[in-house]
Amino acid sequence: MPPSVFSLNIRHIFLLILCLTLASCVPDPTQPGPPEPEVPLSVAEEIDDRFSFTPNRPFSAIYQCGRRNSQLLWFFVFKDDGNMQVLFTTDTHDDFVFDGTYTYTDNQLRLMMPAGPSMPFPLGLDETSTVIMPQFDLIAAFSTPEMICICEGHDLNTQSPPKVQANYDCPEINIQASTYEDNAIEFVHREMPFDLAVPGSIFRQQDTHINGLANPNIRRGFGIYRQDGIKFFASFQLAQDFADFAGNALPFAFNPGVPFIDHNLISGNILDGGQQITVDQLDPGAGACGLR
Repeated sequence: MPPSVFSLNIRHIFLLILCLTLASCVPDPTQPGPPEPEVPLSVAEEIDDRFSFTPNRPFSAIYQCGRRNSQLLWFFVFKDDGNMQVLFTTDTHDDFVFDGTYTYTDNQLRLMMPAGPSMPFPLGLDETSTVIMPQFDLIAAFSTPEMICICEGHDLNTQSPPKVQANYDCPEINIQASTYEDNAIEFVHREMPFDLAVPGSIFRQQDTHINGLANPNIRRGFGIYRQDGIKFFASFQLAQDFADFAGNALPFAFNPGVPFIDHNLISGNILDGGQQITVDQLDPGAGACGLR
């Protein structure tokens, strides 16, 4: 029996409703879509976002350097008036400080020191940077044909912890059946043997306690930090970053590694006028780190 006019009309109405429904589900290209979910910046991205680099300006910073064919640890101290000091300790444990100058133009550092029989460079020093790595709005590391230098401190923080060697003890975290972790953070340590306060420096010690062992497993690392209001950001991996950044352009073999197996970039807040800090990567929910 052929379908009735009534059934045909019902079918047509159903198809019409279905088409209208499907059409309403197709996005209108002229209308903006829903907003994309905001992805939090990584610590490295936030550092780059907050502290953009301005080259070719005088600066004040301290660098720990290794030189080709030298077993000594060298410190180069740059001042924002164009003067420079070179500090080192001999094999006989004698400490020396010598004066020189530097220029920073065309994104190149030039280091200069006069010649002399009693100088660390008898023929004088005149070296120009071959690689410069910016980070934290400063020269975080550089190399010359004879030297590799990593920043150990700087004068760019406008806010400061309440004192030199502001040492914070953090709550125990990662508590397991047989282990737990204890951390200490120190801002502005003193460089030994010169007893030199190093502004912009940071130190972390991580103790992992294991039941049955008398002494914890200890990891230590030095780095630099920058402040933005009460927020701080720190890196303990500048040497590794520089090795990756420079590639084959360094003057000699360089394998720095990183001190920590968990976090070598950290961020946090300085609270209560420097009486407490929190570290985002060290379980801030466990409580703040207190000034000792």
